[in-house]
Amino acid sequence: MPTRSYTGRHRPAAKPSRGRRLVVPVALLSSTVAAGLVIRDAGASELSPEAASMKNISESVAGLGLVADPDAVAAATANRAGARSSRDVARDATALIATASASAQRSAAAAQEAATAKVKAAAAAKAAKAAKAAKAAKAEAKKKAAKAALAKARRWVSPVAGYTLTSGYGMRWGKMHPAQDLACPVGSPVHALSSGTVVFAGWSNEGYGNLVKIRYWDGTVSWMAHNSRLLVSVGEEVGPGQRIAYSGSTGNSTGPHVHLEIHPEDGGAVAPVRWLAKRGVTI
Repeated sequence: MPTRSYTGRHRPAAKPSRGRRLVVPVALLSSTVAAGLVIRDAGASELSPEAASMKNISESVAGLGLVADPDAVAAATANRAGARSSRDVARDATALIATASASAQRSAAAAQEAATAKVKAAAAAKAAKAAKAAKAAKAEAKKKAAKAALAKARRWVSPVAGYTLTSGYGMRWGKMHPAQDLACPVGSPVHALSSGTVVFAGWSNEGYGNLVKIRYWDGTVSWMAHNSRLLVSVGEEVGPGQRIAYSGSTGNSTGPHVHLEIHPEDGGAVAPVRWLAKRGVTI
């Protein structure tokens, strides 16, 4: 009898079996093969149960003659390599952060140190400037004080107070009278005209009686004669207005008075009234 085949709308007759087929998803196959490759790369290391299972599957797939998708294997391998690279990058980043932090701390410390040094330098410069200004001010004040002291020491004053001008500088009784007479009571204080040194103090045999000669700071020499008593000695330093004698009428005198002669540069006598007037002293 001939064999009939079913041609209806129902499921067609199954084809003869050529053996049992195993269907493995490509993704599973790729990851499995990749896992197997990784397991084989591990060498003689002891495998975990999961790795051993994956190896068995990989070997089974290989026994079936199946070939893994190369692109899937490469992607799986790249993913694992990328994972390792990510860990390395994270580790390197941590190291870089630590290095950068240490560098930043050193930079901050150096900047702080530089700022402190700058502040100290500015303070030192300011203090030095203030000290210099103070020193200059002190020197200027000292200079002014010295100048004032010198001016005071070199001022000119009148030789006696409470006097009356009598015989003046010029011809008298047929001869030259080289002085200005200042009539005053006996015992009136007689003063130095300015700062100077006593060059003569004693009795004069030329008719001057008790005579005092003083050389002043400008070289001028004054003669004050007819004193009743002397208060200074040769070589003594005197100042303006210092008491040097008491007036009298000793020597060739007609009455108590101070005989005043002025000898510029210790030379010839000049008129005392005009000479003192040029120096701000009126007699």
